[in-house]
Amino acid sequence: MRTFISVYYKLLCLLVTALIGLILVPVTLQVFARYTDLVPTWMWTEEAARFCLIWMIMIGAAIAVRTHGHFDIDVLPEPKTESGKIAMRLLVEVITAIFGVVFLYVASDFAWEGRREISEITEMSMVLMYVAFPVSAFGWLLFLGEQIFDSLRELERSRQ
Repeated sequence: MRTFISVYYKLLCLLVTALIGLILVPVTLQVFARYTDLVPTWMWTEEAARFCLIWMIMIGAAIAVRTHGHFDIDVLPEPKTESGKIAMRLLVEVITAIFGVVFLYVASDFAWEGRREISEITEMSMVLMYVAFPVSAFGWLLFLGEQIFDSLRELERSRQ
């Protein structure tokens, strides 16, 4: 399972890197169209940039869960023992996973409803954009599952 998670993480990193490169095309075309007469004004570039941006944000959110890249705020006092610190981290991971399950449910419904909508300019199915949300939630849960498993093992070792 760890091999699958590692491969999935690397795939997400490659995908977000490709999206960063891909978004440069429509944005560059927009800039040249706005300030020069070299490129005609194309409407599809704005929509393509928006699609890429949403996918980058959602994939980046899943990557940040894996790398612990999200910020966290200490509200409770710092535990004094090592097992207390692990238990606190585990609590945060479980709460985040609960949020991830809710987000996956809502995002899946959102993407399902998007199959009936089409984009205004390119007339593509909006499900192509909306599916980024459940893909991101799946990544959160996959990476959080790995972290919860590791935290439980670490907590068990610290109590021995």
